[in-house]
Amino acid sequence: MHMIYLIITTCINNRFGIQDSEHRKNRYIECIQSVLNIVKDDDSIKPIIVENNGVRSTFLDDFDCDVVYTYNNNVALYHKGMNELLDIKEVIQKYDIQDDDVIIKLTGRYKILSPVFFDVVKANCHTYDSFVKFFNVCTLQYMYDDCVLGLFAIKCKYLKPYECSEHIPRSMECQFADYVRANISNVMEIRDLGMECCFADSFETCVV
Repeated sequence: MHMIYLIITTCINNRFGIQDSEHRKNRYIECIQSVLNIVKDDDSIKPIIVENNGVRSTFLDDFDCDVVYTYNNNVALYHKGMNELLDIKEVIQKYDIQDDDVIIKLTGRYKILSPVFFDVVKANCHTYDSFVKFFNVCTLQYMYDDCVLGLFAIKCKYLKPYECSEHIPRSMECQFADYVRANISNVMEIRDLGMECCFADSFETCVV
């Protein structure tokens, strides 16, 4: 039986957007506790929090969940999503996640409102290799070559070789959508993620 790993990405010291550490902390606590409550009795999903400002004690240690600290926020990249990708790959290596295991990636400041996405992944992970909502969060409309990076699921073998580039004039969301479209034939296109996004640069929220 293949494992499902829920990797919750966090960055307590934000280099991007509004610098409001208290709001950020409270949002993390609210959202992480929400998703952990949803999966706590589910033996098929292993949650792991990853934080990228170095090994130390933080409020994340108070959750009933593995926490991995990296130093990837020190890497000067033009988009925080590139630092997130380094974090995810470090977790893959640390836990020896296998090629056919499923990784669910969740941005820690985004709140899961219902278990609908997790239920879909569990029911269909033997048939599909990726679960993505193709959508533009700015226009709030479907877009073939754009996607929600805050929550998606993918077989590990497709995530390990994936690289995004700061030299391509396309967002990380568009680059990932392009990669999934080009490399995975059996993608389940998700309509409802059951998630509230909270954007770091404005604190605006939207449900996707």
